[in-house]
Amino acid sequence: MAPPKSQPVRELLARGRRVLAALGETAAMEAELLLAVASGHSRARLVAFPEMPVEMQAARHFEALLARRAATEPFAYITGQQEFWSLTLEVSPAVLIPRPETELLVEWALQLLPANQTPSVLDLGTGSGAIALAIKKERPHADVCACD
Repeated sequence: MAPPKSQPVRELLARGRRVLAALGETAAMEAELLLAVASGHSRARLVAFPEMPVEMQAARHFEALLARRAATEPFAYITGQQEFWSLTLEVSPAVLIPRPETELLVEWALQLLPANQTPSVLDLGTGSGAIALAIKKERPHADVCACD
């Protein structure tokens, strides 16, 4: 008998939830997001069509992503992306993952930067560039320099 060429979304997500259960209440969501990355389908499509087949190559990729997350590797490093200030930033283990609390720093900076002028901003030790990019988004006329 030939090995299966696909697995249904339902089975993969059930396995993902079991593997990630130790992570707590985010296990189901993270399993869905990791399967979306592995399969190339949106999370909404996966949830809406649990009977949809997922090719074995994508299923194997999903298993590899699950193993990384189960080993407590940060989700953002696995996907290579982190949302910050409505921006999707590229991240890797070479930079710190922007935290939600860092958005407070952006808010404080924006209070000090007039919206109708051309202020100069220097972001030293920028890492992912999250702060500089958020400020530039909100103050497009600002002269923003980011360096690591």
